[in-house]
Amino acid sequence: MRATVLVFLAAALASGSAVAAEAGRPSLVVMDLEPKGVTPLQAEAATQGVVRGLRELDVFQVLSAADVRQLLALERGRQLLGGTESNGAAELAKALGARHAVTGTMTKVGNGLQVEIRLLDTTEQKVISQKTLGPVARMEAVAAQLPGISQELVAPLLQAQQGELWVRSSEEAAEVVVDDVLVASTPMRAPVKLPRGAHRLLVRKDGFIAQVRTVRILPDQVNTEEFSLVPSADYAEAYRDRHGRQRTGAIIFTGVAVAGIGGAVLVDRLFTEPTYQRKFLPLKESADGVVASKLPSQIRNDPELYGLYTQCGLQPADCQETLASLRGQLFATQLTTVGLAAVGVIATGVASYLWISGKDPNRYANVVATVSVGREPGLVVMGHF
Repeated sequence: MRATVLVFLAAALASGSAVAAEAGRPSLVVMDLEPKGVTPLQAEAATQGVVRGLRELDVFQVLSAADVRQLLALERGRQLLGGTESNGAAELAKALGARHAVTGTMTKVGNGLQVEIRLLDTTEQKVISQKTLGPVARMEAVAAQLPGISQELVAPLLQAQQGELWVRSSEEAAEVVVDDVLVASTPMRAPVKLPRGAHRLLVRKDGFIAQVRTVRILPDQVNTEEFSLVPSADYAEAYRDRHGRQRTGAIIFTGVAVAGIGGAVLVDRLFTEPTYQRKFLPLKESADGVVASKLPSQIRNDPELYGLYTQCGLQPADCQETLASLRGQLFATQLTTVGLAAVGVIATGVASYLWISGKDPNRYANVVATVSVGREPGLVVMGHF
């Protein structure tokens, strides 16, 4: 029976006949995986995993070797019953007239299992793509992961049927990896084009728990995936310490900026301005010969100010000595004002930089993450935010 199957299959594939169609779908033949060190049942289960994954795409008319055997058995039964040759053989040849076929092996590697599958172009007699799974420890892992691997295998045939994938992440600069290929980083500027079918999507960033999931791409549709990356405990602690120090520095420099600028204003208003207006200016005007009768009434009515204005006329030497002393005081207070203002401006710049570049040190304070193995391939990350 196996020889009969191979003869029919070889004849049909070599014929290069037109692609069989079922609702416009091209045919794809899946041969039994060859067992190497594993039981036939294990190889058969792996073959069914490949068939299941390809049928889930709903793109091809997938025909397995088991289907071929059943069709041959039905046709042979009709002939043994003496019936006329039906169109079953023609239908079988038409179904097997596929340009592409999937073959492979299942091998025992140490204590693990490894599956290698290949996509063949039977017309050009070449391998189009090849995928390997494992080694994995258990048959359950083979059954869970092989359908997705088989869908990746036929990606070259699906380039004409493309959809788009848009990934959003809670973290910037996270790497977006599709089928082990780095395709983008977050935030993405535009969705990436992918062939129809299932793809393994990995989002990772240093210090965070990588997340893996299987995404299904449909033609002419955009699939949007949201990821909330959870930091590791070490990263969260380092983040808190680093940005905590930066936040403390921002607060300190903000205080220095307020004290510097505020101190400059206070020195100018409480010391420099009164000294200049109430002492230095009256003496200077008096020394310059300003007539007291022409002074404003508020100065003439203030005995202290009026005395300063008239001092230079009565005691010129003392007047000049007092003016020199007041000039020194004004220079010192002005220098203090400028120094405080400069400190305030510099501190304002530093504080602004620390506030803008810094982040909330408690951003990950309430994150509680656990990682477990889910039913689907990959990791399940659960977090409380």
